[in-house]
Amino acid sequence: MRTLFKIWLSVFFFGMIFYLPMYIFSNNALSAVEELTPKDLIPLTGIRGQDPERKERLLASIGVDTGMELEDALEDNKSLTHVDIHYVESVDANRIFAATGMKVVEASAEMGGGRRLAMLFSVAPKRFLRDWAAVTGILGVQVSDGKHTISMVDDPSDETYIWALFEKSGKGGSESVQRLTNRFDLAVAGIKERERVKNLESAFAQPLSPTPSIPGKFESNTVAGNPSKEKIVIFQFDGQPAYCADEGADGPNCHGDRSSFIGRGTYKDYMDENSALCIAGEVGCKLPQYFPADLRG
Repeated sequence: MRTLFKIWLSVFFFGMIFYLPMYIFSNNALSAVEELTPKDLIPLTGIRGQDPERKERLLASIGVDTGMELEDALEDNKSLTHVDIHYVESVDANRIFAATGMKVVEASAEMGGGRRLAMLFSVAPKRFLRDWAAVTGILGVQVSDGKHTISMVDDPSDETYIWALFEKSGKGGSESVQRLTNRFDLAVAGIKERERVKNLESAFAQPLSPTPSIPGKFESNTVAGNPSKEKIVIFQFDGQPAYCADEGADGPNCHGDRSSFIGRGTYKDYMDENSALCIAGEVGCKLPQYFPADLRG
């Protein structure tokens, strides 16, 4: 018995001698994002069930360097400056870590004109007996000017912006940044125009009863200008909770308890008169029966 114990102890110590240096010097969540390549991104993007090897060949055929690391792609891009890869410290990031054990890492860069590009990733950090960190998903690609934050990748067709950053000549990366800038400016112009029209309508309107105010402020919008998923307005339709949200190519659609589909438009088109409004996720805000399960938080 003592001999078996000595053998086990020897194996344990020899194992730790090899394991500890590997654990200490292996990558962490930040370096996992820094070293991310298009080949690594393929399983995290596109449509479910796609052939990764076929996608890699397709990207290579259009000039994408599938072995280029993300940090190099951002730093080599002449349209980007002040590249930074860091952990996200926020309430939402802490909630994700508590629920899944995943760290949220942001790769950001200045685009000029006060605009900032941010790519958000979920990363499984290294742990005991797993001495490496791995990127598990893309949480979003956003452009912000300090006041407006616009999501740039709403569906697989928008992922072209990501792949272009890894284009071998560098021309594609600069063009991608310019297109993101143009798309952001167009979306912000649309938001400002809607705000201007709303202010004009409010100035000339004479409501018979007070108009309920909407608690909270929309800090993020989709490209279509509708509130992002974490800022969806809940209102009353036929006396029951309902909501409207941008659904990509289908545009803004509304759903509720009385009917899984109410119609296209915003809450202003369907809400009951003097409807009580709240924001999804707020304490005491009742969600509709058809509110998507993956958005409940």
